[in-house]
Amino acid sequence: MRISLLLISIIIFSCTGKKGASEDTSTAKVKFEQYLVEGQTLYQQHCANCHQLDGQGLAQLFPPLAGSDYLDADINRSICIIKNGQQGEIVVNGVTYNQMMPGVTTLTNLEIAEISTYIYNSWGNEKGMIGNKKVEQALSRCE
Repeated sequence: MRISLLLISIIIFSCTGKKGASEDTSTAKVKFEQYLVEGQTLYQQHCANCHQLDGQGLAQLFPPLAGSDYLDADINRSICIIKNGQQGEIVVNGVTYNQMMPGVTTLTNLEIAEISTYIYNSWGNEKGMIGNKKVEQALSRCE
C-alpha cells in the first residue's frame, strides 16, 4: 500500500513538473513574441529613419544592422548605444562610418529590451530574447 501511494505521488509530481515546464516554455514564447512586436514598433519610431525598415542602413551614412559584424560582436555595447548614442568612426562589415548616432534617453529599459530583441532577431539574426535584466546590467556598465 505504501509503495502504491509513493508511486502515485511520484507520477503526480512528475506530470505536474512537466506541465509546469511546458507552461514556462509557452509563457516565454509569448513574452518573446510580445517583445518582437513592441520592438518592431519602437524600431520603426526611433531607428528606421536612419537604419531603414529592412535594417540595411543608408549608403555610407548609416550602417546596416542586418548582417552587421559590429552589432553581432557586442550586445552590451549596442544596448548602450541605443540609450546613449555614439560618436566617432566605426567599421561595420569593412565599411567605415562616421555619423553621430543620437541616443534615445527617454526609452525605458523595457523598451530598449524590446528594440534589442527585435534587432537581434530580424534580418537573419537569431540571438533570442534580450530581457530587462540584460539591459539593466549592460546600462550599468556603459562607458
